[in-house]
Amino acid sequence: MPRLVLPIVLFLAAAGALAADDIQGTFAGDWTGGTAGGKFKLTVVREDGKPKCTVSFTYAGEDISTHVTLCKTDAGKIDAQYDFDIEGNQLQSTIHGELKGKALEGKYQTKLVDSNEYIDQGDWKAAPAP
Repeated sequence: MPRLVLPIVLFLAAAGALAADDIQGTFAGDWTGGTAGGKFKLTVVREDGKPKCTVSFTYAGEDISTHVTLCKTDAGKIDAQYDFDIEGNQLQSTIHGELKGKALEGKYQTKLVDSNEYIDQGDWKAAPAP
């Protein structure tokens, strides 16, 4: 009987590690900030065992693509940082979120890259996209 304990413990540990980092796929939803809001899309895939994020959103009805510089997932939580340009301004947003059921939700902050001045913050929510 004791010989069965180790394989069971190893199996449960491996299953727990997979379940703890289960943020994968494409999520679509909305963001709402202090002065604006729009659509939000986040895709998380695994490359070489690490998460890779793609983020896009709409602002004033325009699609904004981003350059993701940080993507971390752990135990149902996600942190990402991405750079983008709006009307000639170089901006950077940082999002923090977590799984709530099958959807993700969290907070974001946006700053001007040149001055590090925070110019907006708010909430985002995204459900699995079909």
